[in-house]
Amino acid sequence: MKRLIQLTFICLLACGPIWAQDTQTAITYDLATEVAVGSGDYTAYQLSTNRYHVLATRPNTAYLRGAVNVEHQLAEDWKLSGAVDVIASVHADHKAYQQQCYVNLSWKDFFLEAGARELKPVLRDPLLSSGALTKGNNAKPVPQVHVGTNGFWTVPYTKGWLQIDADFGYGKLMDSDYRERQFNREGSGNWHYATGAYYHQKHLYFRTNPEKTFFVTAGIEHVAQFGGTGYSTETGEMVAKKKAANLKAFWKVILPVGDSNYFENDAMEDWVYGNHIGSMTIQLGWNINKDHQIQAYVDDIFEDGSGMRKGNGWDGLYGLQYKNKAEGRQYVRGAVVEYLQTTNQSGPIHWDSGDFPEPIRSQITDLVTGDDNYYNHMFYGPYAHYGMTQGNALLVSPIYNKDGFADFRDNRIKAWHVAVNGNITDRLSYLVKGSYREGWGTYANPLPQKHHSFDAMLQGSYTLGSWQFSGAYAFDKGNIYGDCNTFNIKIGYHGKIL
Repeated sequence: MKRLIQLTFICLLACGPIWAQDTQTAITYDLATEVAVGSGDYTAYQLSTNRYHVLATRPNTAYLRGAVNVEHQLAEDWKLSGAVDVIASVHADHKAYQQQCYVNLSWKDFFLEAGARELKPVLRDPLLSSGALTKGNNAKPVPQVHVGTNGFWTVPYTKGWLQIDADFGYGKLMDSDYRERQFNREGSGNWHYATGAYYHQKHLYFRTNPEKTFFVTAGIEHVAQFGGTGYSTETGEMVAKKKAANLKAFWKVILPVGDSNYFENDAMEDWVYGNHIGSMTIQLGWNINKDHQIQAYVDDIFEDGSGMRKGNGWDGLYGLQYKNKAEGRQYVRGAVVEYLQTTNQSGPIHWDSGDFPEPIRSQITDLVTGDDNYYNHMFYGPYAHYGMTQGNALLVSPIYNKDGFADFRDNRIKAWHVAVNGNITDRLSYLVKGSYREGWGTYANPLPQKHHSFDAMLQGSYTLGSWQFSGAYAFDKGNIYGDCNTFNIKIGYHGKIL
């Protein structure tokens, strides 16, 4: 895939002189620098989360960023676009790296894309929400080849009453070296890790006409890790096991498919092909009038059939979102209130566990498929990219484990999240966010003391032509990230080459 992306961009650059003569071509660039300084063990939570891991979690950090964007109209309905985006950081896990590099071919409302790109959540507000449960905007983008719709596509012959948003693709996780380093950290307590894992993602959402007074959105997101090589020291010595990444595996990972040898070989990770994570959504919208809209939603998280059957109780993300669509200055442009619960996880035990002594084991007559252990997997490890969760950031990412432990230590939580943004003047805007969460660890390893944290941020942004300036203050209070105070300044410029 990497070679495919590189060759495609070589072709794009080679065509530059030709495109330069065509008025249907636009070439722009973005430059930015950001500095975060303060006290505490980390950059305050609200400043570094849900931003594609651009700003490091380490304290007192900074970066320079530059991107070139190309867009060319091939024909009336065809468009070719792409971008290269690089970042150089100080006091961060990555000193210099390529954040985005992709090529996109669009036809009407559909696209084919190859590369790594910062993709926005389909339904959750990337600025205000605590984050999507499955395909969030918290981690670095995963390079992939995928096809889908450019936003919601109106289905023909439905008189505008039915719209669909879909995406389907395969990629590869790029953090194998990072996972190996974490495993080898002295005192980390890690007993397993996986390298070379592939990535499959898809979503399908249906929506009724959003211009009507009432409208409904419903659908599903699903991701899976598969292939790669897993390493484990559970038996006392290092054991490596390689998973297939052939065409059969690419096909079977689309849906969780069982393995008939599961009970015979006692290889729990072979119960299905890959590590599957997903969420199902129902969202109700109300256009109070042409300017004001309210939506209520429930995202149900699942990792297997018990979650899909809603055997996980009240687990999920519950939210209420207000949107002001009026033009011009609006003191309140948008607001979100969310509640996240992940404490049930379909119960504390899995029926196949051989750890229960008799007569307890023989008395378990019901199908008990619990201990879903959200975002953790015994073969692939954490659902994370370079230590940052790819789902909702309120479940503390492994990068915050000071000893280098690679899995999620605290995935049974209850949390509240509130965010508001708006315009003070035509050029000056603000953003306020706050979250409070409590955590009890995992079923297998409950915390001896409840973890809790209150994390808040106030940000102001000023736009002057092509320039944008922002300043923020954020803090954390509690025993998760500790007491952190961070001041942040960012300067950005958007320019046009052609």
